[in-house]
Amino acid sequence: MAKFKKIHNIYSKLANNNGINNYPGVDEYLDPTLTEDFIWNNLNLLHTNCIIPIVEAFGIEDIKITSAYRSTELNKLMGGTETSQHVKGYAIDLLSLSKSSSVLWNWCFQNLPEWNQLIWEFPEREDFTNADQPFSWVHISYIEGNNPKTCTMSSEVEVYHELMDEGYPEEMIKRGKYLHNIPEADESIVGFTDF
Repeated sequence: MAKFKKIHNIYSKLANNNGINNYPGVDEYLDPTLTEDFIWNNLNLLHTNCIIPIVEAFGIEDIKITSAYRSTELNKLMGGTETSQHVKGYAIDLLSLSKSSSVLWNWCFQNLPEWNQLIWEFPEREDFTNADQPFSWVHISYIEGNNPKTCTMSSEVEVYHELMDEGYPEEMIKRGKYLHNIPEADESIVGFTDF
């Protein structure tokens, strides 16, 4: 069975271009829990429980990791929050090269037994065509002993929140650009521009 290598979890063109060390353990001086072993163990658990099943379903050639582990310096440069799960190796951003981000999100929602967070990121950006164009992706995290299966959409365009809210349960909660407790990634709104 094909699977991702360590380099796929730490490589960052942005880090390379800015001379940033993005190797696990680099931030141990800031937080003694951020050891190399701690981060690799978290990434291993994430791959075992979430990424390998995705790869088995879609094929290794179809799944692309866009961001996994991030050092605090890289995370800050990328605009990540101070509490980003990427810094601890809990999260991976990925996409399918042949299917929409909504299809990938829905597959994860319907087939993975456990996850911490599943986020459908920026459906307004449409699907991946090349790295130079903005695109939508899926964020997935796994934390051993802490997997409430949070389901979220992230969008900077208000109409996407309104479209998702139409006809869905009142349990959905909007906080800034995040809409929590979504029941599915609605493919009909991907790239919606009728506004």
